[in-house]
Amino acid sequence: MIRHALALALALAAALLAPATAAAELRIEGRGFGHGIGMSQYGAYGLALREGRDFRAILAHYYQGTRVAKRRARTVRVLLKQSSSQKVCGATRARGAGGRTLRLSDRRMYRFYPSGTAYLRVYDTRARRSLPRLRAPVRVTGGSSVCLRGRAENGVTNGSYRGAFVLDRAGSRVRVINRVHSEHYLYGVVPAEMPTSWPLEAVKAQAVAARTYALKRLTPARDFDVYADVRSQVYRGIAAETRRGTLAVRRTRYLVVTWQGELADTFFHSTSGGRTAANEEIWGGTPVPYLRSVEDPHDDISPVHTWTVTFSRAEAERKLGSLVRGELERVRVIERTPSGRAKTVEIRGSEGTRTASGPEIRTKLGLRSSWFTATGP
Repeated sequence: MIRHALALALALAAALLAPATAAAELRIEGRGFGHGIGMSQYGAYGLALREGRDFRAILAHYYQGTRVAKRRARTVRVLLKQSSSQKVCGATRARGAGGRTLRLSDRRMYRFYPSGTAYLRVYDTRARRSLPRLRAPVRVTGGSSVCLRGRAENGVTNGSYRGAFVLDRAGSRVRVINRVHSEHYLYGVVPAEMPTSWPLEAVKAQAVAARTYALKRLTPARDFDVYADVRSQVYRGIAAETRRGTLAVRRTRYLVVTWQGELADTFFHSTSGGRTAANEEIWGGTPVPYLRSVEDPHDDISPVHTWTVTFSRAEAERKLGSLVRGELERVRVIERTPSGRAKTVEIRGSEGTRTASGPEIRTKLGLRSSWFTATGP
């Protein structure tokens, strides 16, 4: 009898505690991966695979009202790395801004480090001796490529790159910028942004979108045009190159997306969740005519078409930081954008309530996208 009563009491206690435990979790159910604007890469994959669409039709679907046209190749300047010094290999010549030139051996490694206020000292690491210093910026060239020792901002360690390096001063740091022909630049972008085992028409659409994106960002007044990571588009140099990626670039040679004769802003992302977003939904500003929200019927092919994550109350409070007043009581979406993404989110705490934008909550919680529903805690 006592054993039965004890078991009953424990069961009642568990029943009372269960809702509190469940309520202590913040559950997020979401859709898609990325900002959602422009071309969905998985959606493009689906259009090519399931409907047999070619690259022109894919681009027309995501950038409505645009045209595909030709533009001449240009040089793209890609920021690879900034640090106190840089080590370069595969180089045969270094030429300073003052015209002074040093002959180098492509079998040796050279370290470039600041000297004075406007120079770079060159150090032969094999011979362990300093070479004459050169006025920055210094142009470093080799054979078909040059290599950069250490980890670059694109995540590549000891990577080789087509074109030339320009080593410049950035205060007390040395910056490496890869100057590369725009078509060769794409060899290292397309496979880094999309699996080149996918249908070739999808990969060709990626090549045209990436080419347009890069050429749109050429800015002579700046020291470089694009980053080598997701701040622009991922570029990993020769390490990323694949046969099918190069084929996609060559078969779309010089082709870009245009709007009323000008280069379009060809933003792209991994997975839309079933519908892309208009630019102003995510970033605000003036609506761009060709960056409208469109249905993405084959985006369900993506493994993150839908997803779920949970956070403990303590973890959610830590990530949300100053948005939480007191103890976190509830998070919920109170306003949505026309495409369904979270526009305004309410964060209720024991000491008051605050609101934040969907994209801000996405950043705070590290979510895949701003298309989500929140439950709890």
